[in-house]
Amino acid sequence: MKKQLIFAGMLAVAISPLSFADHNHSLAFSAGAFEAFDSDQRATEIGIEYRFAPIESVFNLIPTIGLNMNDDGAYWASAGVRYDYGVGTNWILTPNFAFVGYEDGAGLDLGLGLEFRTGLDLAYRLTDSSRLALGIYHMSNADLADDNPGSESVILTYSFDL
Repeated sequence: MKKQLIFAGMLAVAISPLSFADHNHSLAFSAGAFEAFDSDQRATEIGIEYRFAPIESVFNLIPTIGLNMNDDGAYWASAGVRYDYGVGTNWILTPNFAFVGYEDGAGLDLGLGLEFRTGLDLAYRLTDSSRLALGIYHMSNADLADDNPGSESVILTYSFDL
């Protein structure tokens, strides 16, 4: 787990001097269900994510770093990217991808400390600087380990510009 946290920190330092668009960075708080579609394994999940401003020179991708945990004792750190796609005046569809360092605690063993997370959020812009989103994501090790059960989460996220 230490290696994954170091990786996330190094990524944050590496992307900080890049040319960012004239947008604010933002902070997001999330809560929801880990293993949302398996009632035997379901756990409450909470998280925090720092979202950098979009990088104009890289297709306006939004770099992110985050920390999550669930009430089964699992915790994970992530480093990834998001892309906002406007679908109306106040609606935003956001596909996202992240590398994840995962520690299962007393919860679900995902087979490896390195996981990959892919997801999709649908957000409603509350104000010019805040939004509320409903998201779903899948986390797995992409068959890099013998055991790859994967996990799906459904989360509600509130984010605001800093």
